[in-house]
Amino acid sequence: MSDKKTGVLLLSHGSRLDDGEEVIKAYKEMYEKEFPEMPVEYGFMEIRKPGIPETINKLTSENDLEKIIVVPVFVAHGLHTKRDIPGLLGVESDFDESQISGHHHHHGHGHGHGHGHHHHHHDDEEETFEFDGEIVLTDPLGIDTRLYEIIKDRVSDNL
Repeated sequence: MSDKKTGVLLLSHGSRLDDGEEVIKAYKEMYEKEFPEMPVEYGFMEIRKPGIPETINKLTSENDLEKIIVVPVFVAHGLHTKRDIPGLLGVESDFDESQISGHHHHHGHGHGHGHGHHHHHHDDEEETFEFDGEIVLTDPLGIDTRLYEIIKDRVSDNL
């Protein structure tokens, strides 16, 4: 572990239904209970508040952070985790538009995408953030035997 003052942002996709917020809030509470000294907040990629900038502003206004670890609580990589979220965070991404399945028409080398491409459903102006520390974007949950155990439980519960 580093000595840098670090905060955690648990990132959910966002939905008009409350279920997603209940889940990400529960993970935040579990994390806080196990690591009470670690500042942790949750935010949403789109549709719901707080968005990514608002959450970073909350983390940095309440704590003197040098590093923020952003964990997308998504099952797999997708356009959000490869393109949109790095764009919003201003972090490097190895994403290339040609990785999009069925994406055959090339209009430039992806210029005009990423930054400025927000299909958020907010009426007000997007909040921005200022943070000169390090931002680390982790991989989503991905392929993990712990998730496979949950899948097996869901099936066996319904046999």
